[in-house]
Amino acid sequence: MTTSTNDMPSSNTPPLWQASYEKHGLRNNLDVLESKHNLLDLLQPKIDQHSDSVAFSMGPATLTFAQLDIASRRFAAFLQAKGINKGDRVAVQLPNILQYAVVLLGCLRSGTVLVNVNPMYTHYELAHQLTDAQASVLIVLDGMTAAFDQLDDAVKSQLSLVVHCSVNPNAEPTDNDIALLTQLKASADTTRQFNQTNQTTADNAANDNATNDNATNDISEQAISFAHIINTYHAEQCQAVTITRDDLALLQYTGGTTGKPKGAMLTHYNVMANICQCYAMFGKAIEAGRSEQIKILNPLPLYHIFSFTVCGLLGIYGGWEDILVTNPRDIDGLVNTIEQHRPHVIPSVNTLFIGMLNHPKFPGLDFSRLALSIGGGTAIIKAVSDQWQQVTGMMIHEGYGMSETAPVISFNPPGITTFNGSVGLPLAMMNIKIIDENGSSCAIGTPGEVGIKGPQVMQGYWQKDNTDTFTEDGYFKSGDIGVMDSDGFLTLVDRKKDMILVSGFNVYPNEVEAALTEHPKVLEVTVIGVEDKHSGEVPKAFVVKKDPSLTADELAAFAIERLTGYKRPQSYVFIDELPKTAVGKILRKSLR
Repeated sequence: MTTSTNDMPSSNTPPLWQASYEKHGLRNNLDVLESKHNLLDLLQPKIDQHSDSVAFSMGPATLTFAQLDIASRRFAAFLQAKGINKGDRVAVQLPNILQYAVVLLGCLRSGTVLVNVNPMYTHYELAHQLTDAQASVLIVLDGMTAAFDQLDDAVKSQLSLVVHCSVNPNAEPTDNDIALLTQLKASADTTRQFNQTNQTTADNAANDNATNDNATNDISEQAISFAHIINTYHAEQCQAVTITRDDLALLQYTGGTTGKPKGAMLTHYNVMANICQCYAMFGKAIEAGRSEQIKILNPLPLYHIFSFTVCGLLGIYGGWEDILVTNPRDIDGLVNTIEQHRPHVIPSVNTLFIGMLNHPKFPGLDFSRLALSIGGGTAIIKAVSDQWQQVTGMMIHEGYGMSETAPVISFNPPGITTFNGSVGLPLAMMNIKIIDENGSSCAIGTPGEVGIKGPQVMQGYWQKDNTDTFTEDGYFKSGDIGVMDSDGFLTLVDRKKDMILVSGFNVYPNEVEAALTEHPKVLEVTVIGVEDKHSGEVPKAFVVKKDPSLTADELAAFAIERLTGYKRPQSYVFIDELPKTAVGKILRKSLR
C-alpha cells in the first residue's frame, strides 16, 4: 500500500498531543502548502526574496541565492539538452561541496529524480545502487572516483553521462568549479537572448568536449566537467517542466544495515511537506526575535536524508546560510568553523557531539547566539546532552526520522529546556500509532512497533513488493520499538531487530548503552546480543575508553548499580573505535 497527498490525517490535532501542541504554541496544519504543486513552487519565492544573501558557504567560498538560482538553471538546461527527461534518475555521489546544492536544485527544476549516493561506497555498493535505480547520469568528485573507475563495463554502459566536479583551487579559471560559481553574475544570463541556433551550438560544444564515446570505448557514458556545464549553458535555456505533487523528487536509499539498500520513493509533496513541518516545529522559533540571517552548521553529509532536508532544503526555505563542512572527521577544522561562524543551529549525531565536546578548544567558544542544537540519526545519550548543555547553555533537542519519511517524524519543541529522553511530539498533520504483534494499538505507556502516517511518508520502496511495508489502515511500519506517553511524547526503546531476548525478557541496547556511558571513563559504548546456552542471548558491550585505566571489573560493578541483572553485559570488549556509517550511526551489525 502506498500513501498519497489525500491519504493523511485531518487538521484536527490528535487528542493525545493536543495539550502539548497548545502549550508549545504549535499549530496542526500545513496551510502554507496550498497552491504549491512542487518543491520549486515552495522554494523559488524564498530564493528570489533572499537573492543577495549567502545560501551556501564552503570555507572562504560563498554562493548567494542568486548565484545558486543561475547555476541550477544552467545545470537543468544541460540535462535537458542532453535528453535527460523528467523522471530519469540522476545519481549524485558528492560530499558537502557547493556543486551539490547546484545539482540538487537543477534536478528539481528539470523534473529528474535525484538519487543520493555515498561517496565512500565501494564499487559493489555503487553498482547495486546505479543498477537498482536505473540511473542514466552520475555526478562524481575528482579524487573520489575509485568506485566508479572499478565498475564493470556493463554498469558503465547504463550511464549516458558522467559529470566530474572539482574543488582543485589551482585549476585554470575556466576549469575552476568554485571560482566559476562564486563569480556568477545575473547579467550573464538575464541580458542575453538565446535562439535555437545558440542552443544547438551549446549542445554541440558539449558533445565536442565529451570523452569515452561509443566509437572508442563501446561504453555510452560521456565524461563532462561541471565547469564546462557552467561555462557553456545558460539559465534562459532551462525549459519549464510540469511537475505535480505526486511526481518523484528523490530516491533515498536506506542505510542497508539489513540486506541491500532499498530506494525510498519520496515525492515532491513528501519532501516539501516535511520542510514545512520542520519549519513549523522549530524553524520559526529559531528565527524569532532575530534580524540577522540564520546560519546553520552542516557537518552531516547532504547525501544523508537528515542533512538533505533539515540543513539543505530547510535552509533554502528559511533563507539561511548553510555552512558546509566537507570533512567532519577533522574535529580541529570543525571547531574552527564554529568559532568563525558562530552558527545559530548545530545539527549533529551523538558521536559527533562527543567529538566536539572532547576538543580542548570547544568549551571556550562563543555560543551566545546558538538557538538550537538538533540531535538525530541515532539515540542521543543523556550524559552527552547534559555535558553539551553545561558547555553551550543549550540542551540537545532530539528528533526522530527515517529515510522513508523524508525524514523527520517527531521532535522536541524548542521550548523544552530539560533533556527528557524522548524524541518529541509528532509533526503537524500526521499520526503515530504504537502497534502490538497482532497489529492492534497498544495502550499508553506500552511498547510496540511505531506506525507512522502523514504527508511526509514515502510512496513505498522502488521496484519492491511493498505488501508488508504498510499496515492495512495505511501506517508505515517503522521496525522501531517505541512507547508514547499521555502527553503525546514518543520515546524510542530500540530497533525491533536489535532487541536482545534474555530468558524471555526484552533488553534494549540503547538503555544499556545510556547507563554505561554515564561512567566517567567511558567515551562510547555499543551493546549487542550474543548466543548463550542458558539464557538464549545475553548482552555484550564494546567500549571505547576515555580513560585508559578503565577495566572490565569497574564497568561490571558500575552496571550492578544501574541495571537489573538480565540487562547487564556479560562481557566487555575494549576497542579503539566503534564502527560507524558516514553519518556517525554505530554499525552493530559489523560487531556481531
